[in-house]
Amino acid sequence: MPRFTGTCRFSPPLDPRGGRVRRDGSTTDWWLILACDPELGRYLRHLHHLDARRTTQLSDPLWGPHVSVVLGEVPTELSAWKDREGAPMAFEIDWTPQAVGEYVFYPVRCDDALDYRERLGLPREPKHPLHLTIGNFKKASGPV
Repeated sequence: MPRFTGTCRFSPPLDPRGGRVRRDGSTTDWWLILACDPELGRYLRHLHHLDARRTTQLSDPLWGPHVSVVLGEVPTELSAWKDREGAPMAFEIDWTPQAVGEYVFYPVRCDDALDYRERLGLPREPKHPLHLTIGNFKKASGPV
């Protein structure tokens, strides 16, 4: 199975100014994503478009294609938080695309990410299983 690599990004910003406050009032302060090559997302969105008989078009996610590892969970081992900023992590994709609401993603396997969650004092398995978000059905908007 092919392996891909993402780069660890902690507390990813929501806008070019570095803001991390979400519309619901929460923040991305305790988030960890693996930022992936934009070409991987472009390719997978194109496959989705073809599979949908060219009837749907996905927009690029805010952070580009990414694997969600920690989503708003405060670690108990704070000394390990952010110590992998910029570090690569390899993962494998389950080639069965899934959609929940307006988001399209692929399940992934990444033992390094699960090991890191444990090192942070978090449950090994996240509430939402590891996944590579490739796009959404939101209309693309201009720069923030």
